Amino acid sequence: MDNRDRPHTPNFIRSIQSPWLPETGAHTDGLRRLQAHWAEAAIPEDFIELLRWSNGGRCVFPHAYVDLWSIASIIELNDSYQVRRYLGDSLMGIGTDGGSTLIALDLSPSSRGQIVSFDLGDLDISQGKPIAESIAELFCKFDSGQLTSDNLYS
Repeated sequence: MDNRDRPHTPNFIRSIQSPWLPETGAHTDGLRRLQAHWAEAAIPEDFIELLRWSNGGRCVFPHAYVDLWSIASIIELNDSYQVRRYLGDSLMGIGTDGGSTLIALDLSPSSRGQIVSFDLGDLDISQGKPIAESIAELFCKFDSGQLTSDNLYS
């Protein structure tokens, strides 16, 4: 049975299954590698579930495009963009809008799981824009048109 066909797939994933262009789901060793890279923080379970279902992928929502990175890309691109240097250890870049907006997961204990957007060209912690309380809420906002390419960062 393919990861995308599991009967216990969370509702937020079921809601995007049709338009999402998935990748093969992450294996346990990849998830361990990601957690080891952010050993000081607990990665939210909804994000882990998403990666198990589709290790990266993209979607054209009604008014936005989203490109979420695979585990290997998360590790590589966070290092390349120096996300930790500019945004600190508690923020993990997880994808983009296909352009210059970084979508990041806040792993700090006080806001664990919150999604924040940043301008990739000028990573500045003071310029982050909270856009959702969780991955599930992020997809709901994209799917409903509440979150669009025009208001993702600006």
